Amino acid sequence: MKVPSQFGFCLIFSGERTPHNNPQAKGGFFGLTHQHGPNELARAVLEGVGYALADGMDVVHACGIKPQSVTLIGGGARSEYWRQMLADISGQQLDYRTGGDVGPALGAARLAQIAANPEKSLIELLPQLPLEQSHLPDAQRYAAYQPRRETFRRLYQQLLPLMA
Repeated sequence: MKVPSQFGFCLIFSGERTPHNNPQAKGGFFGLTHQHGPNELARAVLEGVGYALADGMDVVHACGIKPQSVTLIGGGARSEYWRQMLADISGQQLDYRTGGDVGPALGAARLAQIAANPEKSLIELLPQLPLEQSHLPDAQRYAAYQPRRETFRRLYQQLLPLMA
């Protein structure tokens, strides 16, 4: 996997979640020139999501919660390339489990199970799904992403007044 793209990245597309909690956040590309094509745009989108995810993980860490690993779920988690990129951006071990692509629906079903079976233990109701692959962050790529994460944060703050 290559180090971060050179031209920039995509900011938020449709609102932003933790830690910003800003449904009015708008998207845009930064650093784009006529030399960039579809591949760079796609990578910029993936990186932008990674920076936002890493910001959310920073909040969890600041609360004193430092998980050994985090399980990725949802359709995007099917991409091994993106899972590794997210690990490299965040510096966090990320795991992908069997059924991770249906994780959001499974999570909703599990919450319903908990509500419907209050007498059962969480361990009994929520067995951990089998691990398919773990992604450890690459130290060199992690270091290369950090200045870009800072630029992402600064741009987000500077663009806030324009997002209303």
